[in-house]
Amino acid sequence: MRFIRDPLFIFIVVGILLFAIDSARQQESTDRNIVVSKNDIQRLHDQWLSQMGTAPTPTELDGLIDSYIREEMFVREARKLGLERDDVIIRRRLAQKLQFVVEDRALLEPPNDLDLRGYFDRHQKRYEIAERLTFSHVFFSPERRDDANKDATKLLGSIHDGNWRELGDSFMLRRTYTQATPTEIRRDFGSRFMTSLSSLPVGTWRGPIVSGYGQHLVKLTQRNPARESSFDEAIDRVRNDFNLERRNEVNEAELSAMRENYRIRIER
Repeated sequence: MRFIRDPLFIFIVVGILLFAIDSARQQESTDRNIVVSKNDIQRLHDQWLSQMGTAPTPTELDGLIDSYIREEMFVREARKLGLERDDVIIRRRLAQKLQFVVEDRALLEPPNDLDLRGYFDRHQKRYEIAERLTFSHVFFSPERRDDANKDATKLLGSIHDGNWRELGDSFMLRRTYTQATPTEIRRDFGSRFMTSLSSLPVGTWRGPIVSGYGQHLVKLTQRNPARESSFDEAIDRVRNDFNLERRNEVNEAELSAMRENYRIRIER
């Protein structure tokens, strides 16, 4: 153990201790510095403008800066106490924030027209414009009538465009639908009604047709068949879908790269 009393050994140990103490002090000093940069102030200004629709006044901007400083102090003090380690909500928020940062990288370079047209061509079926139907109907409630089907059938021969609004029972939804899609019609009336409606000829009152509510006399006044959309018609949806797919690809690539930096062991 004589080497412990060696002056050189003592000198080295003391040097290491002094270095560790100085590093800790420098870290503590750094932790006590809160710098609100011009970029921070501009970001606070822009967030207020985006949310409020008007630029903040000097007083309001000072308040935003004070709130930012208070939040920064709270965050640092919370980290000193280790509060972020065992809080599930904080862990999720941190992970979510990193994911937002990763996703933003995918949008740094907006897609050009060639990218979007290529995407549209590869997924053209997705942007097909659905069939559109315009129709009016008269409702016959089975709860208010002994035989709603019989009453509807009896009125079919006398119904016309001049009197149809006066016939039937009150209906909780619309009595005329304009350019409705099959999805919208199924949502309001059910699949059975939609199947019957799609087979009706245009221009005459037909029925009764059954829905989830009861019996209906229906006049189909216009049918626009499903068709392929043009690129210009679908451009907004194409751009959104392209950006979403790009974000997902970047997320997966970043996640794969992150996994390379970790040794993962799952204990079951």
